[in-house]
Amino acid sequence: MQRLSACSLDCHGACSLVVHLPDEETSLHDDTAGGVRVSGNPDHPFTRGVVCVKGRGLAARRLSPDRITTPLVRGGDGALHPATWDEALALCAARLDALRHTPESILHLRGFGYRGALAEASNYLFNSLGAASKRGSLCDGAGDAACEADFGAPDHNDSDDLANAAAIVNWGKDLARSSLHLGLMVRDARKRGVPVLTISPGGDDNDAFTDARIRIRPGGDRFLAAAAIRRLLADDAVPRAISERTRGFAEFRAMLLAMSESELLAACDATPADLDTLCRWMCREAGADGPTASLLGWGLQRYLRGGESVRFINALVMLSGNMGVSGGGAYYGISSGRSLDLSWGKKAGTPARTFLLSHLAQELAQADPPVRFLWVDAFNPVNQSPDAPALARAVEAIDFTVVVEAFLTDTARRADVVLPCALVLEREEIFGSAFHNYIAYAAPACPMPGDVRHDFDIARGVAERLARPISFPDREDVLRQALRSPWLEVSLEELKATGWTKARRAAVAWEGLRFAHADGLYHLPEALHMDGAAATTPHGASASDYPLHLLTLLAPDYVNSQVGLPDRQPGGNTEPVTVQVAPECPALATLDMDRPVFIVSPHGRMPVQVQTRPGIHPRTVIMPRGGWLAHGRSPNALIAPLATDMGDSTAYYDQRVRLEN
Repeated sequence: MQRLSACSLDCHGACSLVVHLPDEETSLHDDTAGGVRVSGNPDHPFTRGVVCVKGRGLAARRLSPDRITTPLVRGGDGALHPATWDEALALCAARLDALRHTPESILHLRGFGYRGALAEASNYLFNSLGAASKRGSLCDGAGDAACEADFGAPDHNDSDDLANAAAIVNWGKDLARSSLHLGLMVRDARKRGVPVLTISPGGDDNDAFTDARIRIRPGGDRFLAAAAIRRLLADDAVPRAISERTRGFAEFRAMLLAMSESELLAACDATPADLDTLCRWMCREAGADGPTASLLGWGLQRYLRGGESVRFINALVMLSGNMGVSGGGAYYGISSGRSLDLSWGKKAGTPARTFLLSHLAQELAQADPPVRFLWVDAFNPVNQSPDAPALARAVEAIDFTVVVEAFLTDTARRADVVLPCALVLEREEIFGSAFHNYIAYAAPACPMPGDVRHDFDIARGVAERLARPISFPDREDVLRQALRSPWLEVSLEELKATGWTKARRAAVAWEGLRFAHADGLYHLPEALHMDGAAATTPHGASASDYPLHLLTLLAPDYVNSQVGLPDRQPGGNTEPVTVQVAPECPALATLDMDRPVFIVSPHGRMPVQVQTRPGIHPRTVIMPRGGWLAHGRSPNALIAPLATDMGDSTAYYDQRVRLEN
């Protein structure tokens, strides 16, 4: 038997899935997936029958022996013990009732571990209470804010239009780990003779998707883009038809021409030959005559000047004539909910106050009045936030914490109540993608084990038990409302039958160079900062004490801290984390590899194994993200709380470290 579903994890693939269920006669002996097999939907234009290794592991993950399948409540002995749903929900409701007159003392933290229309249930509950909420982002906020500053709203060409590109520039997106389906599109383009240029500090797995490379200093993207723009300006190669569609062109031109090409190249450790290569790609000289599409990875905006980097890359796309045309464009990202009506959660009320995610530990410690009730769902903030040990202590200091979670994560370990939630393949949902314009319907293809409940029913269960209950809408009504969008023409019944539909969005973003700003123009950056924005070595330490950049890149078997493969559980590996450096990394000369090696920042110290890999910038250390604090493998124990220049996002990649014995 087969059922259609979809993957709502924090990944812009939003894959359409075919779930193969076992026949009754099938022997399930020693099958960790219970006889269930997951594959990509061959009829879906983006998924194209392919699913990543994490998607294939979804069936086994839901049957993991580590999964929480009954509510847990912390007892007087300090341990978590099984409880009934009535006991757990009544306890949560009683705690909320006691604080309902001071909603600012209640904090709701919802992440993007899963998303969609029904996933807004916790927002509806806590906005109805007027509770405090979060602001900012741990992910893509700087780039989103940059695109809004440039275009007036985040948007890019339809994903299908990438097939019309004559050349592709990839600014740091790891096509093997972070975007399997986009990688397949790029691979197909190369087979057609479309050349691909990759720009990054190295450490990615893009060799199979690349014809040429430019290795730059971490965070140096804006300088390389600015150097290419400067060359266009110096050659008077920006047509008036383009410059007239921008705001601030004269000032922007004067700013860049006042800088030297050598100064800009030195700032990103690129060579004149590197600049020649980039200019060939952007000026339609690398492949067949036609536009160049630019792919922007989210890593390049995880620096203190991350928003500025996105803005200068966008400006290069614009001024080189590759914006607003088929086959061109700057692909950064879109809101996964932009073509759905997900407003029911937000309309319920306004948060009493907000806490900045990049500095959550400090803001919790300084909160007045203090937070006394914390509810966390679809999020593992203790693991995913910078200065993770400090946030762990801050959460432990809160009077009462509830975590909706399927596993005993770093955050769930500190909860007073853990409420077990449904996982992908069990959860009904409607959601979109942060890259393409297809809308997915996830059918509950497998039963929920034990006493697990859907997140919607968990939030509704608390709402019903309050002394003054909060009325919840019907589940079907929420799903139908999500489809009442000017971008969609599909009924809930039709969507359930097909599993997906496509929003009616323009194939080419900003066609005719008409942008979403009130003046209709593209807004150019007003400054290019040559500094590092802020020191990351407090307490009197100098930058020379921590000479290496730490980049915590996506691991192939994790979705952030969610483990995708059942045989790679967080506690299963007792070896030190493996980090990668260039063979010419200067730190290697001072290390004795026969003795234990540690990675050190001003905020922590962790044992590591060192592996050399050609192609990495020599002053860079690559560490996989996703490891758990409980097992001494979370890189966020080393990372300082730093905010980006735009979007209140988190500057993970501006952390300096050293390697030592």
